[in-house]
Amino acid sequence: MKRLYFLLLIALLPIISFSQGINAIYSFTTYNVPNQKPYVEINTSIDGSSLTYVEDKGLVELTIIIKQDSTIKYVEKRVIKISKAQSNSSVLDIQRIVLENGRYKAHFEIKDKNDQKPALSIEDAFEVNYPKNQIAVSGVQIIDSYEKTKTQNIRSKNGYDLSPYLFDAVPETKNQITYYAEIYNADKQFGLDNYYVVSVVLEDIKTGKKYNEIQKLRREKAKEVTIEMGNLDIETLPQGGYFLVIEARDGNNILYAYSKTGFYRYSKIAEENLEAIPPDAFVNNIAETEIDEYLYAVTAIASEAQKAHIRNSVIKSTLEQKRYFLYVFFRSLNPENPNGEWKYYKTQVDYVNEKYSTKIKKGSQTEMGRVYLQYGKPDILIDEKFKSTSGNRIRTVADQAGNIEAVDYPADGITYMPYQIWKYNKTPFGEVNKGFIFYAPQNNLMEYQLLHSDAKGEPFDRFWEHRLTRNALNEGVEGAAGIQFRKGY
Repeated sequence: MKRLYFLLLIALLPIISFSQGINAIYSFTTYNVPNQKPYVEINTSIDGSSLTYVEDKGLVELTIIIKQDSTIKYVEKRVIKISKAQSNSSVLDIQRIVLENGRYKAHFEIKDKNDQKPALSIEDAFEVNYPKNQIAVSGVQIIDSYEKTKTQNIRSKNGYDLSPYLFDAVPETKNQITYYAEIYNADKQFGLDNYYVVSVVLEDIKTGKKYNEIQKLRREKAKEVTIEMGNLDIETLPQGGYFLVIEARDGNNILYAYSKTGFYRYSKIAEENLEAIPPDAFVNNIAETEIDEYLYAVTAIASEAQKAHIRNSVIKSTLEQKRYFLYVFFRSLNPENPNGEWKYYKTQVDYVNEKYSTKIKKGSQTEMGRVYLQYGKPDILIDEKFKSTSGNRIRTVADQAGNIEAVDYPADGITYMPYQIWKYNKTPFGEVNKGFIFYAPQNNLMEYQLLHSDAKGEPFDRFWEHRLTRNALNEGVEGAAGIQFRKGY
């Protein structure tokens, strides 16, 4: 399954594309092998144009660590070689890892070996759940194309070569969506060769209602493994967020198993059917000279797909279309009171613009402004303008118990670049005790950059304190700032 965030009713696929340079996108899909073990398939697509090439060769180091509770179940570090000829395309890496049923946490790290910039890291979670001898549907994968396998290769699966579609957004130019899934143990549920019904439907993420105009139904003979692969014509599908759902039902229409994945459809159909904006809607009071600024301001809380849509399409559209987009955006957050939702968000935007704006950038477009708008006011804020330590300071027993892997301070004094630590007791996404560390790399206190966070989906740098001290503190050594970040004081 793809990792999903339900922010603004859109499913987000993780895109690792921070300021460091390298761009990549990945997805999880779980499958089963009856009478053996299930596995997770991890697809990683690397943007060849974001790499540095030396003698026409690119080198990407990919590290994957999978844990169950505190036990490491899988670890691999390897180097992917990419030629300069692939610099204008995406390079696909596929890994299939055998796992038992259960919940897992995964740590990804991707590094351009030809670049001195730090590796990109991200934490994620997924579940493998295939009960023995019970009918189940694998994760649903949206694919770009497929063909029968001629020679077995990394993309081969059950006689077909699959090219995964790793984006959560489907553009208006793409009028067909192709899917792949597997159904297991139907023979044990319904009896070998007895018929059951497989349905492929679209479900509105916002309302949960099925879009009955586009669906597929067929009878299938029950067997141990059934491949479900096909296309849906989405030319007439209105713009919005949807689940693609694959269901297994009996002859009485009773649902026995299902699986789904999310995507966002862009379409001009929504524009052609614009409903009337209420006369008292907040957007009617936004002047034409201001609306672009507010469109850019909402990118702080928008999905990657929405950000791209704003910058590539909405910003070039008519004033009426821009107002409609903003109205629908805030109505999706608060259907009962979009005006109130906008009023609250605007006060937040006004605050970050006053607090974090620079001479060339609005506060809402800075990294501090984005985090404030997305996560709210931090519960704890530690502001260190010019922090330094001196002498040999050994970590206390309490510190050692709280972070076993870290080591003692070095004897030499350490000077830090200006930094701020923001801590959240609970984030809007349900995570607890998460933090952000911002720093001023050139001692420029006008704009701080985000260096590290342990919140899901945010830039993660294991050796952030090493960089915060301009490499004076050795990698893996926890200093004064590290203890502040961990403890919150």
